Amino acid sequence: MEECPDCGSVTFRGQWAIDGARTLPEAALMLREYANELEDLAAEGFVLSEAIEHDYGCAVFPGADEEIEGEP
Repeated sequence: MEECPDCGSVTFRGQWAIDGARTLPEAALMLREYANELEDLAAEGFVLSEAIEHDYGCAVFPGADEEIEGEP
């Protein structure tokens, strides 16, 4: 995950989330840890700026007057 402090967004991709795993349980643990990071972003109030495409996602902390795709 890459944070942009100036713009308040977080860019992420899952492509390398399990790189280096040597066992299935290790891969599963790595995926759970990555999922926890995404859930932490959501708990902080971040939302996707648009649908994830081609393994790239961008989460933003919306201002009160910003519209996010899929939300009123």
